[in-house]
Amino acid sequence: MASLLLCTDVLAIRCVEDLVFVGMGPILHVFRHSKLEYKLDCLYPNNIHGIVVGTNKKLAVFGAKSICICNIVEEAYGIKIEKQSTDQFNDWIIAIEWILFKERMQLAILFAHNYLFIYDIFHKTSQVISCEKTCILYGGSILETSQENLVIFSGTVFQEILIWEIDTKYYNSNKNMPVLHRLTGHKGVIFSVVCDPCLQFICSTSDDRSVRFWKIKHENSKSNINWKTVKLVPIKTIFVHTARVWKAIIRNDIILTIGEDSLICTWSPSGNVLNKAYYRAPIWSIDMSKDNMIYAGGGDGSVHIQPFGSCKRPETTILSGNTCDFPRYISYLHDGTILVFTELGTLLHYDEEMMYKSTIYLTENRYYIMQVSPNRCFVALASREGYIMICKEYFGTLRQYEKGKIMNSQIFSLQWLSDNQLIACGANGLLKFSFNIYLILRFYVGELQMLAQYILPPSRECWLTAATIYTPMSMLICGDRVGNVHVYKIYCNINKYIDKNLEKPIQTLSKVHGKMGVQSFSVFRENLITSGRDGILRFYQVREETKPLLMLHKKKMPMDWISRILEVKMKKVGEIKEDKNVFIFGFKEVEFIIYNLLNETIVVRIPCGGGHRSWDCIISHTKANFAYLKNKQIHICDLSSSVLFSYPTLQNGFHVKETCCLRYISNFCQKDIFISGGEDCTLRISSFFKNEDNFYTFKNLGIFDGHLSGIKCISVIELHKFTFKYLVFSGGGRAQLKVWGINFGYGQSETKKVQLNIWCSDMNSHMLYDQNQYCKKPWQEGKQSCKVEPETRYMNINTYYSSDQLNYVLVFIGCGDGYLRLLVYDIVTSNIYLKVSTKYIDRCILKMHILSHKCKIIILTMTTDGKLRFFDFTDIISRIYKDANSGNQNIIDFNDVPLAEFSLHQSGINSFDLKHIREDEYLLTTGGDDNLLNIVCFQIYVSENNKLSAKILSKWSTTSAHSTQITGVKFKDEDQICSVGIDQQIIIHRYSCFNGIVHADILTQVFTSVPDVQGMELWRSDRENDTVCIYGRGFEVLSI
Repeated sequence: MASLLLCTDVLAIRCVEDLVFVGMGPILHVFRHSKLEYKLDCLYPNNIHGIVVGTNKKLAVFGAKSICICNIVEEAYGIKIEKQSTDQFNDWIIAIEWILFKERMQLAILFAHNYLFIYDIFHKTSQVISCEKTCILYGGSILETSQENLVIFSGTVFQEILIWEIDTKYYNSNKNMPVLHRLTGHKGVIFSVVCDPCLQFICSTSDDRSVRFWKIKHENSKSNINWKTVKLVPIKTIFVHTARVWKAIIRNDIILTIGEDSLICTWSPSGNVLNKAYYRAPIWSIDMSKDNMIYAGGGDGSVHIQPFGSCKRPETTILSGNTCDFPRYISYLHDGTILVFTELGTLLHYDEEMMYKSTIYLTENRYYIMQVSPNRCFVALASREGYIMICKEYFGTLRQYEKGKIMNSQIFSLQWLSDNQLIACGANGLLKFSFNIYLILRFYVGELQMLAQYILPPSRECWLTAATIYTPMSMLICGDRVGNVHVYKIYCNINKYIDKNLEKPIQTLSKVHGKMGVQSFSVFRENLITSGRDGILRFYQVREETKPLLMLHKKKMPMDWISRILEVKMKKVGEIKEDKNVFIFGFKEVEFIIYNLLNETIVVRIPCGGGHRSWDCIISHTKANFAYLKNKQIHICDLSSSVLFSYPTLQNGFHVKETCCLRYISNFCQKDIFISGGEDCTLRISSFFKNEDNFYTFKNLGIFDGHLSGIKCISVIELHKFTFKYLVFSGGGRAQLKVWGINFGYGQSETKKVQLNIWCSDMNSHMLYDQNQYCKKPWQEGKQSCKVEPETRYMNINTYYSSDQLNYVLVFIGCGDGYLRLLVYDIVTSNIYLKVSTKYIDRCILKMHILSHKCKIIILTMTTDGKLRFFDFTDIISRIYKDANSGNQNIIDFNDVPLAEFSLHQSGINSFDLKHIREDEYLLTTGGDDNLLNIVCFQIYVSENNKLSAKILSKWSTTSAHSTQITGVKFKDEDQICSVGIDQQIIIHRYSCFNGIVHADILTQVFTSVPDVQGMELWRSDRENDTVCIYGRGFEVLSI
């Protein structure tokens, strides 16, 4: 078995000149200029926890009880890492450091029981130096002083830090080193201690979520600290992290801390928080390169890059204004100049340095709305008396072009549809729309003409909040104040509007963003995106049909209020070509947030007070600025250091939490496509392939939100002659079942390369119990009913799709409350309803299977009591199809006892696989909580009166193969079984079934670096061997 790809926790990162070393599992990845150059298995089966660079391009990679010594070799075609030796020790390694000892480079190794090795890597000899205090360490560091002494900082499990010193020239190996200082104050175990002798500063992090700073005070010079006489004074204790703080590093007089809460916090030595950067997953490792780039490794297997400058909070410039007239609106123009519209109706124009340029007085007609066109050349103002005025920036001067009265009422909303198209909303939802601003300015001089009229459907607050034009299909798409999306058809014939008919929408989508209104529209990769104040992006496919908008899926953003979506072409760091970035502008409480949709990272956080204010943000090739109003003053932030360049993700990430289920779909464009669900409540579609550099990699094709709790199980079926090619049923906590429709297609990227496109639609969602059942109100007691059953968890899903009934899918669900539930999904109407709910025994159903035996449909259930039961569902399924065709959705009772029952395990059956070997005989393999691996040969009989029965013909089992619970088993080829367990052992057995006797022997076994293994998936790919994917905290793909 050969490992092709591993994605799990990134526990170590180290930057060396232009190289970045990343430790993931036992594999050392070497990157140069954001490109993977080399991979080396250093510490199998141990994980890499640290990487230390010495002189002469030597590398020490350590983890658990192992150290691998490597050499960095530069070759003509690239970089190469040569393994020199791998050494095993008897204790857990906490920290190592290259030191000069007896005129030779050696390794100082700090172990978990607070003693030190000075290890000669060539002669394999060591000298042991112990501290007088023997205790267990969770963190620590080694500091080599100018006198070639070693100062050890030991972070103990007893909530204190021990500092002790070793004189490498005059030490006595028979004498334990005394503790010089004890630093106390933490209320948890110490995870890291770092010291900067230049800053005379110590920083520690702990299990108690705190970061503590100490100052080193001594009488000597900075370069010669006498650790026996110094005083260590605590400076500050800070609780900013909301979970355990793993590590701290000190670079450029700045402290960086990372933690389980997915935050990178930046501190000054005085203890002030400079900035907080949020990532999706817990951050395990961090380092900074010489060019001031920060590399952060996450618990989802990702490695992110950000410039050091972006770790500092952008400075805000506050401009004082006129005390008699306060700013109302603020906007940027295309040249970076600023427009300010005041309360008294004055339009002020400032240059980039906020120096006054010109003024336009608009005291008449009561103008109160200002909107700038997308190209930032035009400015439109609307009044309470129905007037619109348009101004244009011309050679640095703002000039009034035209104005006119277009409404007989107040204008409630004004929106730019494009660079030269405008729409206004008046009373009762009246919309007036112009085709071309340039056309109006040319042919209707002196009077502004609107050439089309539409009407919004009646609602509580009937006015426009967002609008756009989808040019390929001549459609106007509008969003209103109550969260509806309306689609109008635009006709090319202007004469159609002479009769002033009010065009009504051809399609309306209700409450797509709740009751707070639609905020913005955007078109990205041929899909329409809408955003709202619910913090959700919704994606739509636009079709040439009577109802052109097909709702696909939604995506939750790390913000409460999404205001704008901006697509910008930016230059990638280290590359000449430009790259597209999609920025999401929004607010979370009092902070303004810029989120990179493609990299899934928060770029900027600025405390501005919240979204109920005028603001504007401009991002171009050369500048990035944010301006907002607060306390009747203008605030300006320069964001260039944070968002000006596109920093690629060094490695893609997978699920943030455990991956609970994974299913292979198919192979497209020589890429294996699989779908997965996890405890992070997201459904992912990913591709696994070999890239241009001959390295195996994976790519996230889509991440889909919608589940309220973790996804436990997935079932995939392939459709024929329907809109979508695949239907995916996903279930998990909160008794929620979701149905997804998936299509794959081919397209061209901007570089003219063929790329795989995916469309995923959230078809329906079904829950057993009403979400609002706990929101009972006393005055509605008589009208409400409250169910006493707790919300169950869907443990396993299987689907039955008959070739005789193509419009219906039967969904069988094994539930945590012991019920076997059957739901019917209508493919044509996307309706889903419960049809059968039966419970035979009060045990959780962990696994189930639909077995088609001759003309019979048999359901196999596996429960926590270790028993396999067989139920005959043939008659029930026939009745269900009959009811479905007649429209009867009433629940059917099913109380049949199982036709057979096999006792296979002492406790729960976690995994199984079934194989048909002869006409009536089947081979079943199971793995359970009792470490037992079973191979069972059984036979199914059909009697003369058409009754079913089953019996075991032969059985083989072993408890010695795995030392923990078995979580995945699969048949491979004709005579092999692959199994995996929590012990991370992948074992292949060769079995034989001859003369009714089953027997198996271990053929081979390997260790997987995926912790908390949840299962396995096996498929035959285009390669010669089978491909197996082990998933849990990450995933690993192996060729077997």
